[in-house]
Amino acid sequence: MRISRVDSFIVRLGYKPIYQRQTSKEGEFNAARSRQPTLDSLILRLETDTGLVGWGEAFGHACNPATMALLSERLAPFLKGEQCDDISALMEKAHYAFHSYGRGGTMMYALSALDIALWDLRAKAHQQPLWQLLGGTRSQIELYPSLGSFDGCLDKLIPYVQNLIKQGYRHIKLHERSLQATLEVSRIMPEDGVLMLDTNCAWTEDEAARILPQLRDAGVAFVEEPTFPPEALTRLRRLRQQTGMPLAAGENMNNSEEFRQCIERGLVDVMQPSVAKIGGISAVLEIIAAHHAHPHGFLLPHCFYYGPGLLATAHLLSVMPKTVPLEVPWLEFEQTLHPFMVWRPQCDLPLTPGLGFDPDPQILERYTVARG
Repeated sequence: MRISRVDSFIVRLGYKPIYQRQTSKEGEFNAARSRQPTLDSLILRLETDTGLVGWGEAFGHACNPATMALLSERLAPFLKGEQCDDISALMEKAHYAFHSYGRGGTMMYALSALDIALWDLRAKAHQQPLWQLLGGTRSQIELYPSLGSFDGCLDKLIPYVQNLIKQGYRHIKLHERSLQATLEVSRIMPEDGVLMLDTNCAWTEDEAARILPQLRDAGVAFVEEPTFPPEALTRLRRLRQQTGMPLAAGENMNNSEEFRQCIERGLVDVMQPSVAKIGGISAVLEIIAAHHAHPHGFLLPHCFYYGPGLLATAHLLSVMPKTVPLEVPWLEFEQTLHPFMVWRPQCDLPLTPGLGFDPDPQILERYTVARG
């Protein structure tokens, strides 16, 4: 089975803003702080000489044009005609060919899309859903809303969270910088609820040292990347030792080797591999194996995207060491690209061969803003 065609698409879905964001100049360049009510997905499509089609997704949001340039101008010519039955062999060849581009960032995002698409092809060739091919045992998963920031506006945030609780969601992640906002939400969480916080690297070390004990006492499960830069893992370990607050990181790690070192050294409590950033499904499987060998903390994948990367993450939950919920970008999208985007507290993993990514062709065409 050889790759005969490589296509990439930037899909831009609009969503209904639930809160008018405040932002600064950097917000125009950072999707996490952007005022524009759209979210982009960079999707890769591989076609083989046997007629099978595999789908992948590269992380990017605001940097998607740079990643797509690498996909279309470098990776696509490299891939055409390549044998793709042996994922490990082709990925090693690709990683080596492009290692001088950097072992993280946009090239790794592009390689992540490739790896996801190759696994989709393999599962389809074996006529199995990916989670079964991987040896997974859990066919149903729980979803958790990963909310956009309300900039601490309690009049909007509290009713919104209350409505999610009424719908049956028990795990909720906030993206707030305000201590008071998180404390107020913690007070309305149900007894069996789990509240998580991602500050997007908002605080200084001194601020974090002051704030984290208060969040710990309020029952917040963990705080993700409280300080900048996110790779300052020894600082996170120091803050955890000082405050007793469980801390999370990994969304911004570059590759599985960095995760392995983090796991072996026990630097953080919650490790968050992002399948569309870290090297794809193969990289996450390597991280799971490293965690089996050194079971410090637990794995909770990062997933703030809605294409094949979302489905790849869902399938991988079936083989995680512990049962954990799936993070989903909690946005009220104008359209759904595929059926799995209909959020609900519990959902079944796809039973169709491969990822189960079956995009609506009309939605894909209508919302594609660039092609590679």
